[in-house]
Amino acid sequence: MKQATGRGLETSEFHHAFRIETDTLMRRRLIWFIAIWGGLGVIGFIALIATSIAQGGMQWFGLQVGWQQVLFGVLTISWLGAYVAALILVLGKRLSTRDVVRLSIALIVVDGLLFLSARAAGIPFYNLASFWFSHLVACIVFPWRVREAILPIAIVAPLGIASALLIEGYGTPQLITTTIFLLIMMTPAVMLCWYKHSQRLVRASNRFLSDRYGMLRQELAYARQIHEALFPAPVSSGDLRFNYKYEPMRQIGGDYLHAHAVRDAGGNLRSLSVVVVDVTGHGIPAALTVNRLHGELDLRFADDPNASPGAILSNLNRYINLTLARHSIYATALCLKVDLERGVLEYASGGHPPAFLVCAGGTIRELGSTALVLGAARNEEYEPEEVSMAFHPGDSLVVYTDGAVEARGLDGRMLRIAGFRDALAAKLGEGHADRQGTWSEYLLDVVTTYRGGSPPEDDTLLVEVHRPVPEAGGSVDAGHEAGTLAPAAGPTGPATGR
Repeated sequence: MKQATGRGLETSEFHHAFRIETDTLMRRRLIWFIAIWGGLGVIGFIALIATSIAQGGMQWFGLQVGWQQVLFGVLTISWLGAYVAALILVLGKRLSTRDVVRLSIALIVVDGLLFLSARAAGIPFYNLASFWFSHLVACIVFPWRVREAILPIAIVAPLGIASALLIEGYGTPQLITTTIFLLIMMTPAVMLCWYKHSQRLVRASNRFLSDRYGMLRQELAYARQIHEALFPAPVSSGDLRFNYKYEPMRQIGGDYLHAHAVRDAGGNLRSLSVVVVDVTGHGIPAALTVNRLHGELDLRFADDPNASPGAILSNLNRYINLTLARHSIYATALCLKVDLERGVLEYASGGHPPAFLVCAGGTIRELGSTALVLGAARNEEYEPEEVSMAFHPGDSLVVYTDGAVEARGLDGRMLRIAGFRDALAAKLGEGHADRQGTWSEYLLDVVTTYRGGSPPEDDTLLVEVHRPVPEAGGSVDAGHEAGTLAPAAGPTGPATGR
């Protein structure tokens, strides 16, 4: 867990949860201890009196009625009063965790004082072994840390040494021997507390991380739904179509596809603009960047539905340079526009891998980058050159992100652009007409097969924009040109390349 100035957020949350767990456990164990340990003391005291009466005398541990017996009774009643008071306090639930811990330590100190006072008064049975046993039981029952286990010893031991010297008349050798014996006897109990506390910390940490992991998975699932809803729905009918396959490296990623259609008054498609963006990085940070770029693209096309690819690329560069480049976040992008009325494809590419125009005649044309990576230059220095070319019926444009060409085989070698183009050419040899509308699916299979089943090392997005060959006697799917460009909804969107 990270450490910042003091504690990081996750560390603070864990310690808060651990304190709540300790508080609950400490209160419950203290009630058990008072009920069981205190109850045993009361039962023992009552049994002692009953035995003495049954024997026809009032001798306790061989003591005749006198000041020692009275002192024993006073000490026992005081001890019992301390336990009853502690029970009342803890049942009141007004004590903090620290106060509950202090109360548990105080009870063991009271046990020690009882044993010391009884021993000083010459009452048999009460000795250091009794205190050792009481302390051991407490170490077994209470979720103490080492410091809390040592504290009763640190309080009672000096008092015991003083009593031994001043009242009981211990000699120095005897005192040293007794003290060493006491410390040796109590060391296992202290070590037991250390072991219990460390194991409880491990278990609590594992539970905390497990809960956080579950929460994170749920949040990522929601984030993926939102992220995928930003992608447009594929268009599978009309004179101009497009489809795509998206495979993020993690649940969400930094590859993005934006589409904007312009229609005439009758609802017929006039032009289609497509923007493919690949943001640096992976996972949540990249997806957050995509969300910002999505809003910027929506705003740009709302202001100018007929914006040219060069203008869109320049606008994206300005936005990234001013807002994201300071955080070392950059992007590549390919912006294209297909004008059906003129049969023209215009594009501008900012550092993006080359797209491939698969012509109806079976040739492949490479569309290289026309500008720098987005965000690397100030807007006044950015020159997004725009290229225009014919886009005939039967042509397909294949656009992809670098996750496709940087896929590594089992031998560690990348597929690279040349291998990607070879896969296109190989399939063209089998018949181009059958491939239109399926290039993205086919190429994703090529990339996945090349990886040998290994998970992707980068986000992979494959897009195909194509003009199908019209059927004899009219346009393609007459009456269905409107193939909608509504946002994709639900978690089964781009990730499955619907």
